[in-house]
Amino acid sequence: MTTINPYSSTYAPGLTAGQTATQRANQATGYGQTRDQSPTINTPAVNVTLSPAAQAALKAQTDSRTVEGVVAESKAQIAARLKAAGTTNALKDGNPTIDVSGLDRRSLYAVASNQGGDFPIEQQVVASLALKAQHDQALAGPAAQARLTGDYATLYQTAIDQMDAAGPEEKASAAWSRDRAALVEARGQAIARPGLAPVGVKNDRVAAYVNETGSMVAGAKTRDFGKVATDVRVALDKQYSLAVHPDAAKSPDSGYIDFRRFDDRSLAAVALNQDEQFSAHEIHMAEIEVRSRDSAAIKASFQSTSDDPGGFGKAMITRYAGMTTEERQASGWTPAAYAKMVELQASREKLSQMFNANGSMAGPPSLLDYL
Repeated sequence: MTTINPYSSTYAPGLTAGQTATQRANQATGYGQTRDQSPTINTPAVNVTLSPAAQAALKAQTDSRTVEGVVAESKAQIAARLKAAGTTNALKDGNPTIDVSGLDRRSLYAVASNQGGDFPIEQQVVASLALKAQHDQALAGPAAQARLTGDYATLYQTAIDQMDAAGPEEKASAAWSRDRAALVEARGQAIARPGLAPVGVKNDRVAAYVNETGSMVAGAKTRDFGKVATDVRVALDKQYSLAVHPDAAKSPDSGYIDFRRFDDRSLAAVALNQDEQFSAHEIHMAEIEVRSRDSAAIKASFQSTSDDPGGFGKAMITRYAGMTTEERQASGWTPAAYAKMVELQASREKLSQMFNANGSMAGPPSLLDYL
């Protein structure tokens, strides 16, 4: 939290918990009265504490740059980072070569959505990953609290606030409207059923985040893989000891194993079994769960990008780049598969460059130049 008092003579009416970040930012800035305007003389100044989401919403509202200006700034910042890294490509073997987290959200969206049409696919991917990291960081604390207290309404309100902090280009997209509507629907469920996570809401980004990060193993995404596997072993054994459902696994060798609260890397630890800590049954069940999650993610990406001819390919490349090495191995996403995806995406972009928006040929090169 940051405590601000932008104008020492400004009075802000009380802020209510039910407001969105944008509404709170509006109220804190748009409805203030100076002391001279106030009916009460010598009204003391009030310090208003805005959450990070409200601060971001306020910043987005006051951003007066044109989209052309945002694009130009983004290109310059990325060019500087590429030069400093001694490379011309933002991805190498599916891994980012530059850190673009320092770009503001509107700039990241401009790159990720290829505003202006001149950002290479690898730059779009690293920007997409940075946007996802911002989203995940905003949800981390409320998600942990929701797991402990069952307060999913606050978690979903945080996600809505995070979306409301988007810039005008992002808010104008169909994806933003679709995803925000899903969050509002899910929040309604959370309010109506306190203590229970919303279910069955299509395009629910919070549910996807909760499933991806899990809650059984701390820091699984970045810790030593062997230690993650050891923690998974402990968590599974505890789960077996507490199992009461007739079909639930009560030992490593039989029964249904509920992997829903395990993140993707923890799941990979079981499927790969590098330290031989898991039974054949556990490995098999983990492999089934890995395939199920992968299939669901691919299907969701295909459906959400159906209106964008190149969107699915970019989504798949972004998915690969966002995986750890172990997650790729468990899912069967090999370097060869990644190289093929990049090749096909490049071919699609070359093909699209042959034509103008009105359907006419863009230039004199023959079709062979693009094959």
